[in-house]
Amino acid sequence: MNEITLTRQPSLTNQVLRILLDRIKDGVYPPGEQLPPENELIDEFRISRATLRSAYAKMEERNLIQRRQGIGTFVSSHLNIANPLMEAIDFNDRISLQGFQPGFEQVSAKIVVPVKEIVDLLSMESDHQALRVEKLWTADGQPIVYIINHLPLSIFDNRFSQEDLLNPGFTEPLFWFLRQKCNLPVDHLTSCITPAIVSVCQLPEQFSSYEDNSSLLVIEDVGFTAAGRPVFHSREHLLGPAKRFETIRRIL
Repeated sequence: MNEITLTRQPSLTNQVLRILLDRIKDGVYPPGEQLPPENELIDEFRISRATLRSAYAKMEERNLIQRRQGIGTFVSSHLNIANPLMEAIDFNDRISLQGFQPGFEQVSAKIVVPVKEIVDLLSMESDHQALRVEKLWTADGQPIVYIINHLPLSIFDNRFSQEDLLNPGFTEPLFWFLRQKCNLPVDHLTSCITPAIVSVCQLPEQFSSYEDNSSLLVIEDVGFTAAGRPVFHSREHLLGPAKRFETIRRIL
């Protein structure tokens, strides 16, 4: 393999994560195959063991690898193009693993008083404010995911300035942001999944190439901490390859 030179931006952990994801996507580490020994990767990347294990932790959290005590670390045998229905995912990683080049754009961000429906879902006071962020992801330049997030300002506990909150990509990846920056790990989601067509959805102009009768999935999520505190509301619009889901149903 070619010699790799890592920089300090973004973090070393995220750089290592991206390299490992690229290798999985390219078939260097196929599904079910054992990853190289930790010492080998540490020497190749010139990083600490803590940095590598931090990258592994992110991959394990997304069910991309399996770590077997005393044996080693293996690529998950069940990687596929579809989004597992019960898995909260990072879209950049999922798009990469499908073999596409991911792209991200923050369409808008502002502080608002949400509509009553969202106020009720988030157990907010009627006059309290939330951060509203619109964002989209592309696969090889084609827009396939459009999301509107609402996060109550109360969850930030004055940790960030308004300028920080409105900064493009500041809250991404969302689950990592809530866990690491807000100390509010999301324990579970309640979700409502509805089929729709483009003509009945208010999509940004980046999606104008889709026909009005093109199908999509609309997923409405509310994320909760283990204590039952609602910390975000999300309305996701999934088009093209992003709208296909797979799940496993067990017979009881």
